[in-house]
Amino acid sequence: MKIVVQGFGVVGAATALNIVSSKNFKNNYKVHCIEKKNLAGVNKIENARMGKFPIETTDKSMSIALKKALEKKKITFGFDTNQYSKADIVIVSINCDLKSKNKINLKEFVKSFSEIINNISSNTLILIESTVPPGTCEKLLYPIMKKNLKKRKISLSKVFLAHSFERVTPGNNYLNSCKNTFKVYSGINKSSEKKCYNFLKTIVNFKKYPLIKLKNITSSETCKLMENSYRALNIAFIDEWVKFSENINIDLLSVIKSIKMRDTHKNIMLPGIGVGGYCLTKDPLFTKIASKQIFKLKNMDFPLSTKAVKLNKKMPDTSLEFIKKNVGFSLKKKKILFYGITYKENIGDIRHSPTVDLAKKLRKLKCDVFFYDPLIKVIKDKNIKFYDIKTKKLNFDLKILTVKHKETHSKTFFKKFTSDKGIIFDLNNVLSFDKIALLKKRNSPIFILGR
Repeated sequence: MKIVVQGFGVVGAATALNIVSSKNFKNNYKVHCIEKKNLAGVNKIENARMGKFPIETTDKSMSIALKKALEKKKITFGFDTNQYSKADIVIVSINCDLKSKNKINLKEFVKSFSEIINNISSNTLILIESTVPPGTCEKLLYPIMKKNLKKRKISLSKVFLAHSFERVTPGNNYLNSCKNTFKVYSGINKSSEKKCYNFLKTIVNFKKYPLIKLKNITSSETCKLMENSYRALNIAFIDEWVKFSENINIDLLSVIKSIKMRDTHKNIMLPGIGVGGYCLTKDPLFTKIASKQIFKLKNMDFPLSTKAVKLNKKMPDTSLEFIKKNVGFSLKKKKILFYGITYKENIGDIRHSPTVDLAKKLRKLKCDVFFYDPLIKVIKDKNIKFYDIKTKKLNFDLKILTVKHKETHSKTFFKKFTSDKGIIFDLNNVLSFDKIALLKKRNSPIFILGR
């Protein structure tokens, strides 16, 4: 069976490798991944053909799976949209972006979908994995299917459309997160729904994580957006308590730890530097915009979700004020080192990284800003320079921990990072309670956000 994945990015690459490696590569799937023929796309494909996964991660199983898939000739890459005509299943795993704070760039997404419809053959399932606004499949994609298939004299009943959003967790268990997850799905009709179910159960550990069928395809689209909006609200909620705790000098981490003892409250967030990445920075706005852009509804403002995005965007300011309050001196011309520049741990992704935002704010205060990250060595802002902490001394005025990468758990890292001079700031719950207690016992200058 041939599967074509449209998009070989953070999600599409993981999806492709999960498919070919299911049942320990003992399946009848062959996957072809299609990228745009631009500089970024060409680099991804050229690297993939040489066995390099498109994004740095601590999950080595990704690179291992890619190399095995290449050896077994189960995965190929290219740019030719004619490949859609040879597919039994086409998985759409491309971005659907905001054009502005009040508009979604559906034009580009629809254009990419049209490339599939213009080439697809009969008896093919199109599975939308991308996060899209509610109503995209039913109101936009399905009418295009009807129109174009009629022109091509292909029966609409012979092409199937379903939606099952990604629940990939980039990081240390990147590949496993594709297999071991509760997949939600729905189809535009019963036959599409059945096709989708029969495929998903072959690539997901569905006996342990049963597949969840929703009533219609718009419900599936909505599910992902509501899930991410809830997470964004949870994070925004904590930020105001961080500010309060700093003003009255209480240990908020201990307060939260006691709350988490209750099963009903285990998912309450911890203090942190802020929200980053591709999803949480935009998804809470999608349904508000779609209600007007797609459904033409009035007075659907989603005030909580909208406010959460605004609050989360400002979270690095909370960290900046925390630093200013505790250093006891002017930050001008001070030498500052960040550990971690990615938006989350164990993945080389700096999209909307709150650490980058904070670093830029410190640069505006005329600080000399450096960073070390085991997964990233170069960022676009050349004024924020890479500093190799493994080979150089750490004589900085401030050393700021922002990302809990895998290596931060090691004794070697702790010894190195806490050596030499400099005030330490932990802005994202990186150090364990034991390590913090040890530093305080040594009278080492350390400040922890939320404590």
